[in-house]
Amino acid sequence: MEGECAIFNDVISLIIKSVKKLAFIIKNSSSKVKQGVFAIVAVIAIMASLTFTGVRLAYKVNYSGNIIATVSSKKQFDDALALVAGLVEGNEVSSVVEKPNFSATMTLNEKINSTNEVATAIIDNTDEIVKAATLMVNGKAMACADEGFINRALNVRLNRFNDKKFECTNHFVKKVECVPGYFMVSQLDNNRKVEDIISSLSVVTEVNEVSDVVIPYESIIEENDEKSVDYSKVKVSGVSGVSRTTKKVVMLNGVVKSSEDLGETVVVAPVNEVIVRGTLRNPATAAEMQQASSAGFIFPLPTGTWSVSSYYGDGRGHKGFDLRAPSGTSIYAVANGTVVQSGWNGAYGYCVIIEHTNGMRTLYAHAKQLCCSVGDTVSQGEVIALVGTTGQSTGNHLHFEVIVGGRNVNPGPYINIG
Repeated sequence: MEGECAIFNDVISLIIKSVKKLAFIIKNSSSKVKQGVFAIVAVIAIMASLTFTGVRLAYKVNYSGNIIATVSSKKQFDDALALVAGLVEGNEVSSVVEKPNFSATMTLNEKINSTNEVATAIIDNTDEIVKAATLMVNGKAMACADEGFINRALNVRLNRFNDKKFECTNHFVKKVECVPGYFMVSQLDNNRKVEDIISSLSVVTEVNEVSDVVIPYESIIEENDEKSVDYSKVKVSGVSGVSRTTKKVVMLNGVVKSSEDLGETVVVAPVNEVIVRGTLRNPATAAEMQQASSAGFIFPLPTGTWSVSSYYGDGRGHKGFDLRAPSGTSIYAVANGTVVQSGWNGAYGYCVIIEHTNGMRTLYAHAKQLCCSVGDTVSQGEVIALVGTTGQSTGNHLHFEVIVGGRNVNPGPYINIG
């Protein structure tokens, strides 16, 4: 504003002086002189008109071969240079700034650059001045380099000890800053020095270790007295749950310093399996009990080796008893008789059928090995086969049937199983 007032005053003073001089010359001059005087008056009038319309005298700054700004005065450039000296770190700024050339020009006020804009233009056009950053550690300047390079190196160091499987947070033990600014090229440190400084910084890494553990479901048995023994059906399918434990681990440069359990949360609750099992057995009638008693059968397996795994008429149309026993256990003939079958019999696997003197037949299935042949006469208690799991079988057991008059009956009463 001060510069603009000075120019305005100079113009007014010039007009006043010119008017006085012209008045004297016109009074005492010839016609040619009067024409020249009128030309001068016209020029002065034009200059006065430009001044009042906002057009003013200024200077274009030619710096390092480029027009970098328009200033109101040469002093404005000096002010911008002083600003540059304050922005740039180092004492060599004046030695690298070139001397500019100024050329007068007429321009509008708004076309004149601000001092800050001129300072920026000087920095942008001086190769020896660059934008970089200072690496500060606990308030102390440790190195100077490209800002992007410093930030990338700091980020690499911070994440150096992360566990990729878990969420991690990091911080330096000391206060570390990357402070941007302008610097002399001669002040910049090489990248290796910056990397060495950063790699020496201690890092605290906090790791949230999250572990998921399967929660097994339980099986709940519902008994149904309307369903026959060994009826089994899944009512509700079991689904395992998930339990999540969280632990906070603190490391210093990758070495664990502390570990804290933050608790356990059930993410997915398990769904228990519900199995319906029947308890209804097909009891023998009085007539069947009497007939079984008169048959005089013994048990087909040695005492203490067996357990019932499936009863007669268990809802599957089961024609006999399944007696679980170890592989190779002896199978006895329950009464005297003649072997009418000894060999492979489809789903029964290796099978023996004995016809007894009272017209009944007994069947012994899923044998591992047969110990008799068709036509053999066997005595009660004689070993006729060994327990196995041949044919349609899910485990070592004896499938035992009693057949009366060509019809299967409940074998329970015959071998004293209720």
